[in-house]
Amino acid sequence: MQTINRMIVSYLLNSFWQITVIAAVVLLCSMFLRRVPGRYKHNLWVVCLGTCVLVPAATVLMQVRGGPRFEARSAQVAGLAEHAAPPRRGGWSWLSFGSRNRPVQFGSALVDALAFLYLALLIFRGLRLGWVYRRTSRIRNRAYERVLPPTLARAAERCRSLLAGPITLLCSDEIMSPATLGWSKPVLLVPSDFFTGEISEEDTIAALAHEVAHIRRQDFLLNVFYEAISVPLCFHPATRLIKARIAQTRELACDEMAARLLPSGKHYAHSLLRIAQTVFAGAPPTKSNYAMGLFDTQVLEERIMNILRMNKDVRGPSRTRTLAAFALVCVVSLLTSAFSLRVADANSTDSQRFVGTWVTKYKGQTFITMKLQSRNGVLVGTCNHVDRVSDVDGELIPSSDQFVDQDIVQTKVSGNKLELWIGGHDSIHVEFTLKSANEADVMMVGDQPNGGPDQAPLPKKPWHFQRVAEGR
Repeated sequence: MQTINRMIVSYLLNSFWQITVIAAVVLLCSMFLRRVPGRYKHNLWVVCLGTCVLVPAATVLMQVRGGPRFEARSAQVAGLAEHAAPPRRGGWSWLSFGSRNRPVQFGSALVDALAFLYLALLIFRGLRLGWVYRRTSRIRNRAYERVLPPTLARAAERCRSLLAGPITLLCSDEIMSPATLGWSKPVLLVPSDFFTGEISEEDTIAALAHEVAHIRRQDFLLNVFYEAISVPLCFHPATRLIKARIAQTRELACDEMAARLLPSGKHYAHSLLRIAQTVFAGAPPTKSNYAMGLFDTQVLEERIMNILRMNKDVRGPSRTRTLAAFALVCVVSLLTSAFSLRVADANSTDSQRFVGTWVTKYKGQTFITMKLQSRNGVLVGTCNHVDRVSDVDGELIPSSDQFVDQDIVQTKVSGNKLELWIGGHDSIHVEFTLKSANEADVMMVGDQPNGGPDQAPLPKKPWHFQRVAEGR
């Protein structure tokens, strides 16, 4: 469970800065694309949401797959910094994920608390998502068929050319402006005011055409999908901005499609203004739902300005600018995935300080070499040493030129001290004490991990070990 909690907190840490960077870049790109068609800007913000979902998740998955290797490499680089540079690898080493992985230490209680709060928030957001969807379905179920007045019938017939198919049109007393619901069999809900004949045919065409554009683009289904995949990002302030921009640019794209059914963009803009005055005059506040309404986003001014710019033919430059923006977002996403923070286990973090190759020398010649590495937070390794030593004035010195290899069979970390048991049945018990990042004293403690009272006195002078680069 601790491992899962650390993964969750690592996801939160990386999401905070990665999503901020990606959203900031897309916001700058959207300013650069201010005069391009709304559908291009909409696609850019959808890509932004997708990368914000995928990049932090991929970062954590890469950490899980390469966890032990990243831990060992991070410790080796940190430990060898003062004496030797680590060996460089060719190719794309400057973009290596492992070389940019940085462990972060948190207390176990804090990790558990953050993971619990995040899971509670996910459950809350998931329940709210279901509640809003249920409310939307209730609006659909309460809608009813009604005889269409001539003005509304002609407007619906005109809009069928945009959809290239039949339109299911129902009356609803719970909405203030036309709205679209459903994905397999979408319906167009129309408020009762449109059945009185008080709204002109041109304004009715503008309102219905906008909703038919939502149906053609399958915006209802896509909106539910965007809401669902953004649930893991609900803790981040930028998520609200991203979702708002997706909704706003979606309205721009639908306006561009709907305006083709009117004589000009100016006519469509005037119709929007007249409908808005009718809808918002004394209208009560609406409750949240997933219906694609005509005025669900507060960007009427931006929509009007976008419609009035539609006559300018900027398709070529727009596509070039949009492709450049997409390429920039992809590059930034890859770069952010190459840098990450990893919440390390407290015991694992302590053990990383001992990872590396340690040697001790006598008269310039190495006679003990310890190689320590971390596997799933546990120190393991080997010890290469001379087969015989002599006690001279309380210090063990080599008395042979023959070397043997033995496995380190047991370790125990406590702060700056590491207890090691080397060998098999007759294991040697030593105590490894860090004095600095790359220096340590090693004392012989006993011949057995559980040595008895009859154990012979041991030398009192420690061996002085230094950490060296691999291959030296």
